[in-house]
Amino acid sequence: MEWLTNLICGTSIAHTAFLYALVIAAGVLLGRIKIFGVSLGVTFVLFVGILLGHFGLSVNGEILHFVKEFGLILFVFSIGLQVGPGFFASFKSEGIKLNMMAMAIIALNIIVALVIFFFDDSIGLMIVGILSGAVTNTPGLGAAQQAYVDSTGIEDPTISLGYAVAYPLGVVGIILSIIAVRFITRVNFSEENKAMEAMS
Repeated sequence: MEWLTNLICGTSIAHTAFLYALVIAAGVLLGRIKIFGVSLGVTFVLFVGILLGHFGLSVNGEILHFVKEFGLILFVFSIGLQVGPGFFASFKSEGIKLNMMAMAIIALNIIVALVIFFFDDSIGLMIVGILSGAVTNTPGLGAAQQAYVDSTGIEDPTISLGYAVAYPLGVVGIILSIIAVRFITRVNFSEENKAMEAMS
């Protein structure tokens, strides 16, 4: 029975693998739940991780660092594979306009973050995590953490804390915004699908 206790509450590699497998499996299963036809998908993995972390479950720091960095590499690489085929072709149509809109949104986010920091500077480095989490920018979080470590030689957990707090609302906010835009502009999915099929 001792092996089971060590597996659940220990600090071994087996404990880390078990905990990651548990969090990922539970998050993926919960992500299949749909409310009014909307699902949060793999975002539930973050929620399950936050919940287990709240109850004191943790993993070895060195293993955590490796998995965090490797996971971020896989995430960015997968996004590149997904958007790569049509990335340069998009500039021929409305790609430049969409990129300018994205840059404007990022600038607005930075302005809002600076205003929040101006009125409450006690928030400290957490504002960087909040900025990344609010726009669900995981690579941005990784870059901010690495930049801080490179400049100071120490890690600040408040950056991740700010990200974890803002990320759920960032996801929900994006979903609600898309639903609102759909109803305001009266988008018809069946007609849009037919138009896309006609273009291809």
